[in-house]
Amino acid sequence: MTVTLQDVSMITALPIEGKPLCMSTDSEGWRHQMEALIGMSPQEPEVEDGGKKDRVPAGATFTWIVANFAHCPEDADDEVIQRYARVYMWYVISRTIFADGTGKNAPWMWLKALTVLDNKFSWGSAALAYLYRQVINC
Repeated sequence: MTVTLQDVSMITALPIEGKPLCMSTDSEGWRHQMEALIGMSPQEPEVEDGGKKDRVPAGATFTWIVANFAHCPEDADDEVIQRYARVYMWYVISRTIFADGTGKNAPWMWLKALTVLDNKFSWGSAALAYLYRQVINC
């Protein structure tokens, strides 16, 4: 028994037709790009006594997202509303459809995919491919 593309479409109502969700997973300069998209990024980890930084995944922890984007200001203009909507969608898809094994982080690449809110990506195909990849990596 396996999950098929039709199953994903029926269960999640995600589109399975459209452009493939293909993008670079290169995380070079992700903090700068995140600041351009949502106005801020998580702080870089502090250097320990040994002079080495902790390796941090490219993205933000869910606690950081909630602490900074839990409530959209009532007097927000359209740009701020779109920013909060983008972060909310990033949070939701990183918690559900594209959840990773840690359960703590929202990977940068999914925020990057939401740069164009009216895209015509095949999100269902991407979800199925991600599911298969996560199963193989277990």
